[in-house]
Amino acid sequence: MPVTINYSAMQTAQPKPIRVRYKRSLAEVLKQAADSVERRNQKLNLGRFNPLPKGRALTRFEKIFGLSVAAAFSLAIWIHALPEPVSAHAGYFQSLALTGGGGAASVQAFTESAVRSFGGEWKAPALFARAHPLFWHRLPVTHPNELTKRVERGLAALARHGAVMSVTVFGTPVFGTMPMGENAAAVVTSRVTGQAELADGTVVRLEVLLAQDEKSKQWGIAALSLPPFLP
Repeated sequence: MPVTINYSAMQTAQPKPIRVRYKRSLAEVLKQAADSVERRNQKLNLGRFNPLPKGRALTRFEKIFGLSVAAAFSLAIWIHALPEPVSAHAGYFQSLALTGGGGAASVQAFTESAVRSFGGEWKAPALFARAHPLFWHRLPVTHPNELTKRVERGLAALARHGAVMSVTVFGTPVFGTMPMGENAAAVVTSRVTGQAELADGTVVRLEVLLAQDEKSKQWGIAALSLPPFLP
């Protein structure tokens, strides 16, 4: 009997086709989602997004170094945010307020005597002794250290022109009130304008804001302007 060979059974079976699921971008997913809504919520095959590349785990040294840098940076920010302390130099000048006498009969007389007193040698202690505590807390707010430096630079520049020879007050002083602080009572103030003549003939415009102490009734300098030396 002749043997019948079935060649089809001897053929190698063909592998099944491999279905490749490609990664989709977000724009493609959103477009397919929009198409699905129009097709009444047909189930979507969203696939997966491209994974982010992952590096190696940090070593112990790298973790400690990173935490140290973060701690140092936080400490620097905290120190920078702290208010600047008042120097002993500025603190001494603040303690001199209203110690130079201010019991003159009028604001004109006090202004003339005060300017002559510290204008003889243009010394900062003589000026701050006739200053009112409001001098250190008036608006715009200036830190006592910076205010002290500003006044000392201005007085040093005035000293090059010599002592004050004469002080003239213009017109009638203007009286008013100014709050001493948020919860403090208002103080009586007076604004005086005039001019001062120096030894070398320089004439400087004078603008003074005076404040009266509520208890002692003494006048003190709350603000002083001798442009361009003390703006």
